[in-house]
Amino acid sequence: MKVMLLFVPLSFLSAQSYYNLRDGFLDRKGKVDSMSMILVGESAVTSTFDFALYSSKEDSLKGRIRFPKGGGRFPAALLCVGIETGKEVIAMIEGQDSVILMAVDYPFEGGWDFKGWTAVGTTFRLRSMAYRAVPLLLNCLDWLFVQKNVDARDVTVVAVSFGVFTAAPVAVIDHRVKQFMAVQAGGDLSGVIKHNSEKWGVTIPGWLAGWLGGSILHPFEPNKYVFYLSPRKLLMINGEGDSFFPKFSAESLFEHAREPKEMIWHKSAHVAPGEKELIKELTNIVARRIYGGGNR
Repeated sequence: MKVMLLFVPLSFLSAQSYYNLRDGFLDRKGKVDSMSMILVGESAVTSTFDFALYSSKEDSLKGRIRFPKGGGRFPAALLCVGIETGKEVIAMIEGQDSVILMAVDYPFEGGWDFKGWTAVGTTFRLRSMAYRAVPLLLNCLDWLFVQKNVDARDVTVVAVSFGVFTAAPVAVIDHRVKQFMAVQAGGDLSGVIKHNSEKWGVTIPGWLAGWLGGSILHPFEPNKYVFYLSPRKLLMINGEGDSFFPKFSAESLFEHAREPKEMIWHKSAHVAPGEKELIKELTNIVARRIYGGGNR
């Protein structure tokens, strides 16, 4: 009965086009009202701040940003690195002291529980979080692009893991973004949820979990957006042993994108919140791939 009650509204969500969704996110975005920053770390060449961005839509987003010291304009990267890692990724990126790095903490509320029908509630909370996060991430880009020390020709959006379902809309919608990088991520959210349902403890059948979860999160399906990224570049780095976003998911996102695009395979499993060394390794592969080795 619950499935039947969900069918009509979820079918409506699935029918929404990219342009409908884009316009909806832009309506929700508003403007940046204010940006507060508190110094939390300093080296000889960089300064790191925790920030809170407030929008005119009476919403806010917190995160961390690292600035190079000195004059001039610097490339910048907006890092969308999963719900658990968030702003902590800033400290893991080494040797890129001439790049402005901005990472956010996602406004996810409630428990991370996918057992039985509780999974439906958790997935709806993910969707609510994403509806808040996408406009706020667009606000972050607005803020970055008007900073005097940002090279507006060289702003990249980087998604790691589940960060892809908010980062993909953001990178595509804001045409000022130079390129989009997806790390250990992919498309076909229904397939990803079905693939992981048993591991997450979902007690309903995998096919049903995939259908429900994919329908609920359909407004954020990366495949729905990445087609419109061109002529900007998609760069993907995926793990050969990734059990969370398996090969079919990575290939699905890559196939939905138009040129220019590039796929790099890395010999690793999927990153987890406690695997700081693997997270550090992957983020530094990303940084070197975009900006080159060592300091710029």
